[in-house]
Amino acid sequence: MADRVINGLLTVLGLALIAMVALSVWNVFSRYVLASAILWADEVLVFAMIMLAWLGAIACAWRNFVIRMDILVNILPAAIQITLSLIQLCLVAGICLWTAWLSWAYVLRLFRFGMTSDAAGLPLWIVHGAITLSLFVMAMIALLRFVRLAIWGRQQGWQGRLATGEKQ
Repeated sequence: MADRVINGLLTVLGLALIAMVALSVWNVFSRYVLASAILWADEVLVFAMIMLAWLGAIACAWRNFVIRMDILVNILPAAIQITLSLIQLCLVAGICLWTAWLSWAYVLRLFRFGMTSDAAGLPLWIVHGAITLSLFVMAMIALLRFVRLAIWGRQQGWQGRLATGEKQ
């Protein structure tokens, strides 16, 4: 079920990216051909790109698409590899949870004050809330991987799925 949710998220993000490109093209056309720019477009595009990146990070974390330098780790014995993976997952979960907690306090302040963006008037808590949500979900994914790796070990632990649905 989680794979379906991630695929749905990626579909929504892809459609958002298409809409962003269309808005950008229309803004360039209207600015240089019609001599009438859309004043809020650039601001909305920046906020949308921020949200796209952070929400897309959830899909990357779920599918285990992370940048790693594991050449040396791969030559170590399996027990050491598992121990290092457990330490890494603890660190990722801890840092993401701590940062999400700090971010949540900021999002609440933005919400309480009703702060909006200058040109588009967008509530700023929505953009910053996407970052908080992403950090929290990535922490939960790391904790899930930690529990599964600690209980079942590398062979039976969850490895994530590629975009095609194949196991890694």
